[in-house]
Amino acid sequence: MNYGLYIHIPFCVKKCIYCDFLSFNSFDIHEKDKFKYFHALEEDWYTKLNIFNPGDHIDSIYIGGGTPSLVDPFYIDTLLRVIKSDIYVTKNAEITIEVNPGTVDIDKLEKYVSSGINRISIGVQSTQDRLLRSLGRIHNASDCEETFKMAKEAGFRNISCDLILGIPQIKNEPGQTFEELCEDVENVLKWGARHISVYSIIIEEGTPLCELFERKKAFEIDDDLERKMYRAVSSLAKEYYLSQYEISNYARSDTKSAHNMKYWKCLPYIGLGLGAASYYPVDKKKPQGDYIRSSNTRIITDYNEFYFKGESEIISVEEQMNEYMMLGFRKISGPDGRVFKKRFGCYYHDKFKDKLEMLASKGLITFNENARLTKKGLDFANEVFREFV
Repeated sequence: MNYGLYIHIPFCVKKCIYCDFLSFNSFDIHEKDKFKYFHALEEDWYTKLNIFNPGDHIDSIYIGGGTPSLVDPFYIDTLLRVIKSDIYVTKNAEITIEVNPGTVDIDKLEKYVSSGINRISIGVQSTQDRLLRSLGRIHNASDCEETFKMAKEAGFRNISCDLILGIPQIKNEPGQTFEELCEDVENVLKWGARHISVYSIIIEEGTPLCELFERKKAFEIDDDLERKMYRAVSSLAKEYYLSQYEISNYARSDTKSAHNMKYWKCLPYIGLGLGAASYYPVDKKKPQGDYIRSSNTRIITDYNEFYFKGESEIISVEEQMNEYMMLGFRKISGPDGRVFKKRFGCYYHDKFKDKLEMLASKGLITFNENARLTKKGLDFANEVFREFV
């Protein structure tokens, strides 16, 4: 089997007001504790080696956070060397690192390349200085463009950019306009991005942004405006030969995120780091049976002391079928019927006949060989997902 590997680096310069990811202000963490964390990542890797069968490979590695570009690249290089010494990482494996503008220079980027990292994801979020300030980002628009130029200079050819859609009115700062969103997309495409992720902002409970909403200091933009923005992204991307292949992702044919596709196809992956999740067969000899979904502890002091265990659950074949459909509908091509038949021994057209016909009657999906979202379905995708939860 080919596995994906996710490595979580939980350190940031500061938390953005909308972020609910498991991360910490870097200045609150002593350097010796960061060293301990990377030592713990190695031990975490050793404990998970028994998950693999002889002959299993890793064909995608994703280093996310947090802000992985905040730590010394020596730590990352050392960890990658340890991993590659224990298991075969395929020759053409996609190895991605997330970086934030303002946290990298050309030397650091060149070290990533020499470590074998061949894909970079830049957290641009917006190219409007006023919106970056309102979101609590540490960088400005010129930092974004400079980071992109340095990445190209360092040797990266597969460069992805993250953008946020639907940025709300925050305090006295007006919300994102249609023109600003279009300018953001055009800017990163003009720089040469071969992949873009454009996510609608989510108001997560417990974040400073959520508190602003509760205090009536922040307000969402109009729903119709947000849908208009969403539709515009696909049109703009096409002008630069990027096609939408997932609800929030656009790429050229050869630059789709191999690692994220593992999640959307319900393929096995291993997670290293604080709170990181893993998903793999219960019985290594029966990959078509039940799966385990587990996650590491979310307490960094425990993790640094090599106590990794968090939550764990068994995912039955029946539950896997539902997850395959729900996550498959995130892809523009929809869940693959032939893969479903090979994995589960039946056709999803038969298994979920009533649900599919009901969703089709609402104009949310269409299905022949494969089911997929319609244009209306893209706007109301959550209604489709709920049928398979």
